[in-house]
Amino acid sequence: MKQSHDTKIENLQRSVRQFYDAKTQVKIYHGSTNSTRTLDFDKNKMVDVSSFDEIIEINGEKLYAVVEANVALDKLVNATLKLGLIPLVVSEFPGITVGGAVQGGAGESSSFKWGCLHETCLEYEVVTASGEVSKATAEHNADLFYGMPCSYGSLSILTTITLRLAPITKNIQLEYLRVSSYAEALEMIQAKTKTAVEFVDAIMFAPDKGVVMVGAPTSDSRLPLKTFHKSTDEWFYIHAEQVIDRQPIYREAIPIKDYLFRYDRGAFWLGKQGFRLFHVPFNRLTRLWFASLMQTRTLYRFLHGANISQQFVIQDVCLPSAAVLPFLDYIDKHLGVYPLWLCPLKPDAKHSLAPNHIDSNLVVNVGVWGALRRDYKDFVADNRQLEQAIASAGGRKVLYAHTYYTPPEFWRSYDKKSYDMVRQRYEAAAIFPTIYDKIIVNRRLVPSLAKGFLALLKSPF
Repeated sequence: MKQSHDTKIENLQRSVRQFYDAKTQVKIYHGSTNSTRTLDFDKNKMVDVSSFDEIIEINGEKLYAVVEANVALDKLVNATLKLGLIPLVVSEFPGITVGGAVQGGAGESSSFKWGCLHETCLEYEVVTASGEVSKATAEHNADLFYGMPCSYGSLSILTTITLRLAPITKNIQLEYLRVSSYAEALEMIQAKTKTAVEFVDAIMFAPDKGVVMVGAPTSDSRLPLKTFHKSTDEWFYIHAEQVIDRQPIYREAIPIKDYLFRYDRGAFWLGKQGFRLFHVPFNRLTRLWFASLMQTRTLYRFLHGANISQQFVIQDVCLPSAAVLPFLDYIDKHLGVYPLWLCPLKPDAKHSLAPNHIDSNLVVNVGVWGALRRDYKDFVADNRQLEQAIASAGGRKVLYAHTYYTPPEFWRSYDKKSYDMVRQRYEAAAIFPTIYDKIIVNRRLVPSLAKGFLALLKSPF
C-alpha cells in the first residue's frame, strides 16, 4: 500500500532529526541516478527518499503540476499528455527525475526559450537539516528558492516541486539543416533561436559536417511520420546523419513523446562505446539485437555496476556564445571526440549555481561524450585539461559529471559567499556535505564487468 505524501514527510522528518541531533553527515538515496559518479551509500548514514515518486496534482486550467521529487520525467509526461500538456523543459532521458533535473541543472532543446528546467519551477517543498518542512518561492524564502537548483542536495532535501506546463500538439515538425562548419552551426543556432520555434539543438559529426535541428508543434498530416521508441527504429543521431547525407534540408513529423526522448536509445551515442568495449560490431543488425539493453535506464545500471565511468570522458560544458568556436577547436585538437552536441540555453541570471549562470546573450551547452580512455592517468589528465579550458573560456560544467577541481579552482567559478549564507541560515552543515564535497571525485574506481552484468540482470528490459 502506497503511503500518503504527509506520511512520507513525517517519516522523513523523523529520520532527518535523528541525524541532526547526532550531528552526523548523511547522503540522500534516490533509488537511481543519472550522474556518472559512482555513489557509495552507508545505510547507517543515508536518508532514503526513493518513495517520493507520486504526481500530486496536474492543473490543466492554471497550467502547472505538483510532483514529488523522485517522479521520473516519462511518468510526468505520460500524465500531462493526457491533458494535451507538457512541461516547458523536458530532459532527454526518461529516467531523469524532476528533482534530479532541478538539482542538476538539466536543460534541453527548449532551453533557449525557457532556460533549464528549474527556471520553470514555481515552488519547492523541502525538509531542512533540522527536520523542518519549508516552502520556497520567489517571494517566500527566496534565498532557498534560488539557491536550491544545482545545489545537489547540499542545502535541504527536495521533496515536492511545482512546475509550469504548456499546451502541445500531437506531433513536432522537425527540420534538419545541414551545416559544414562550427561557425555555420553556431550562426544558424543563433538565428533560429530568434524565430518562432520551440526547439533548437545541433550535432557536429566532424568539424566540417553537422546538422542543426529546429522543432515546432504541427498538425500537418502530410509530413512523413518518424518514431524512435521501437526496437526497430534507428538511433536518432544516426537517423539525423543519414538525413543530411541525402539532402541539405529535410522535414518530418515526430510524435511528441518520441521527440522529447529521442536520444534515449543509445544515450545519444554513448551506447556505441559499449559495442567497442566488448568488441561487438556496430551495425543495424547488432543494434536491433541489443536494443533492449540500449535504453538509458539500463545503460546507467551497467555503467555504475561495472564501475567504468573513469574510462570515458563524459562532460557537458556551458559556454558564453563568443567562446564556443575556440572551445570546439580545442576539443577537436586535444580530444577528437565526435559527435558533439550543441544545445542553446537562455542565460540564468538568478540561480548562482546553475551551469548557465553566465553573462552572455546566449549560452551554448557542448556535450563532450565518448573518448574511450582505458588508462586512468589519461582519463584524469583529459578531465583536468578540459576543466582548465572551460575556466579559461569563462564557462561552467554541468556537475553530474566527473569533477577534479581543487577547492580554489571550483570556487573561482561559483559564489561561495552567497552559498555559505544559505547553508548557514538553514543549518545545512549539520548533516549535509558541501556541494564541492558531493561532486568531487578523489579516488580511482575499480572496474568490474561481472558486476556490470549483474546490474543488467536487475534492469527493467
